[in-house]
Amino acid sequence: MEPIVLEDLVTVIRLPALFKKLDRILAHVLQLYQFPDDYPLEILSTRASDGIHEYGISWSDKKRLLRIFAGMCWGTEGHDPIWEARVECLSPGGAEPIKQQDLHRMAARRADGRFSEWDRFWSEDESSSEVLIGASAACSRFFEEAKPDQVAAEYLAGALHAMQASGALLALLEAAQVFESAKKT
Repeated sequence: MEPIVLEDLVTVIRLPALFKKLDRILAHVLQLYQFPDDYPLEILSTRASDGIHEYGISWSDKKRLLRIFAGMCWGTEGHDPIWEARVECLSPGGAEPIKQQDLHRMAARRADGRFSEWDRFWSEDESSSEVLIGASAACSRFFEEAKPDQVAAEYLAGALHAMQASGALLALLEAAQVFESAKKT
């Protein structure tokens, strides 16, 4: 039982306004970029997710093997918030088979070749993590811009486009399907 401090009360008052602002940015992301109609990913919900460790939009394939996230993330450790677009493996077999084959690194390099922003794609090597690849930048980085909300939306939309246009998403999805099929047999 920790005592409530003044900062806690201020946070409670400011959070609803912050989430409304994030909703506007995420709506702008959806205006700037949508996966092609015949793409094997569908939006999971138009409402932003979680609000505890992240706040954003997610897509997945029909079998729920991969999850693509775009939005703000601050993680379980409560680190400074970042704008992030990432791919997670939801397959019951986990991300380990994909990581053992270094497919996540290849996908990150492939997406990076299409990312025209000032940032780069990374791959997650930690074996306990289901995250495969992503691009992320500190939210404070965008305060330097004249229109930080617009630039943040463009950053996320650009990362989604790079993952899709480079073929990185389809390659990861195909790998997840192959490993899932192999596990069942």
